[in-house]
Amino acid sequence: MKIIVRSESANLWWGIYGFCEKTGWEDLNLFDENKKRIGGLCLNGKGYLRAGLDDLKNDPEETEFVEAIEKYLTDNKCHYWYYYDNKDDEDFYEVPYLAPKNHNGVKPRFMDIWHPDEGIGISTINSAIKVWAKEHLRIEDCDIEIQNEESFEDSLKSFKENEELFGGDSKVEVKFADELIEELSQHWKKPKDEVLKKLENSIK
Repeated sequence: MKIIVRSESANLWWGIYGFCEKTGWEDLNLFDENKKRIGGLCLNGKGYLRAGLDDLKNDPEETEFVEAIEKYLTDNKCHYWYYYDNKDDEDFYEVPYLAPKNHNGVKPRFMDIWHPDEGIGISTINSAIKVWAKEHLRIEDCDIEIQNEESFEDSLKSFKENEELFGGDSKVEVKFADELIEELSQHWKKPKDEVLKKLENSIK
C-alpha cells in the first residue's frame, strides 16, 4: 500500500535543503493510493518539544503533558499525543482508524507524532508515517510518497523573499552537507553525484 503525504509549510523545505535549521513541527495530511483522505496529524521533533518544556512546567494544567514529553525525551522511539472531543460537541469527530479510546470510550479527533529526530527531514517523515501506519492501520510496510514538494530553486527563492520581508540577510550561503546529498539521493532515487550536480547548477 502507498500512503501519500502532503505537507503544509514552505519552511519544512527550507530546513530540508539546508537554508536554515530543520523545522521542529509540521502538519501533514495523509491520503491512500486512490487519493482518499486518511486523516491529518502533526509531526514533532525533539528540539521543538524540548524548547517549550520549561514554560510548560510553570503551568499546573500541563502536568500530564510535561510528564509525557519528559518520558519521550529519554528514548529513541516514536510517541503519540492524542486530542479528544466530548461526545456532546457540536462538531464531534473520531478518527476512522485504530486509536486508543479515552475514559469516555471516545477515539481521538487528532494526534501528534513525537519523533526521536531533533528536526524534521525527509527520512523523519518516512519513518514516522511507517511507524504510525503499522500501529494505527495495521500495515506492516508501506510506500511513502511526499507530494507538494518545493523544488530546490523555488524553495531558495521563497526563503530569500521571506528573509527580505522580515529584515533578514537575503544573501544565503548555500552549503551542501553530506546528509542532505544522501537524503535527496534516496528521495529522488538518483546517484549522489547527480544530486550534487543538480543542486550546484540550481544556484549558478
